[in-house]
Amino acid sequence: MAGEKAGRRTGEPYVPDLHMRLRSELGRIDEQLRALLSSMDRLQGLLDAVMAISREVELPAVLHRIVTTATELVGARYGALGVLDESGERLGQFISAGVTERQREALAEAGLPRGLGVLGHLIRYPDPLRIDDIQAHPSSAGFPAGHPHMRTLLGVAISVRGEIYGDLYLSERTDGQPFDMHDERVVVALASAAGIAIENVRLFERIRLGAEQFQRLLLPTLPGLRPFAAAAIYRPAAEPSQLGGDWYDAIPLPDHVVAVVIGDVVGHDLQAAAAMAATRNMLRALVFEQSSPARRGPRPARPDPGDDHEQPRHDHDPGPHPTGGIRLVTELEHRRSRSAAGGHP
Repeated sequence: MAGEKAGRRTGEPYVPDLHMRLRSELGRIDEQLRALLSSMDRLQGLLDAVMAISREVELPAVLHRIVTTATELVGARYGALGVLDESGERLGQFISAGVTERQREALAEAGLPRGLGVLGHLIRYPDPLRIDDIQAHPSSAGFPAGHPHMRTLLGVAISVRGEIYGDLYLSERTDGQPFDMHDERVVVALASAAGIAIENVRLFERIRLGAEQFQRLLLPTLPGLRPFAAAAIYRPAAEPSQLGGDWYDAIPLPDHVVAVVIGDVVGHDLQAAAAMAATRNMLRALVFEQSSPARRGPRPARPDPGDDHEQPRHDHDPGPHPTGGIRLVTELEHRRSRSAAGGHP
């Protein structure tokens, strides 16, 4: 033993000690790699969540998607989104996820959460809020009858154009642990993307409403067609850019005659909408002209092919917009109809 100690250089560590250090270092590296992979998974999940929210074009669907994706990102059992009313001090809408139908029915009897207790605390102080014990929080006001048991809470405000739109609430991680800083950062990032998605879908709805009103203004009001009954159903395109196209008209004529026209203009844009309106007005003029010879004036002389005078040219060509239509002429007094069709294939 003395010889072995004498033969070992001063300061040389024992081999077992070196193995212990290597194992400790490898364990630390393994933990760091696992944390890195977990962070990458969360970032990918956050990206997927943002993309899923951005694909929605209806506000109720966007709000529900925000709640469900938030619960999935942090592994929460319950989630909710409270939308503030016009006063900004109370909740006007409450979208929840995770509760059972029986619990939902029981909570419906208690009424919509108004923003009291801990929920009200987040309304008054819109900073991220993490609570490990809801009942012990100074702002806690208890739970209504039938409410599921909740101990932990993570709350984050959602802003739209610099104003608080609502608050996102998450409760009870499925692993039983309280929410941590990583959860808070993920939900804060999601809330930022949610605010942008909400603003985009509200803008989309305003554009779609304007496009629908524009399309309806191009359509006529059906006149009285007694003894017949007339009604029309027009469904505007879901996409705001899909304007023009289909149209109809009903034109009362002399001698108890009504001309009903249904047509279609190729294309779905502002140019097609303009062509649709021009075609409808042109057909109205033609129908009146054909139905009342007394109103027709002398036709303009056609240009002589041998005439040397240069004909006016139009520099602006709106492009072809082929149309198709069906004209139905109904004689109310004799209760009979004549029809004609033509246009693009």
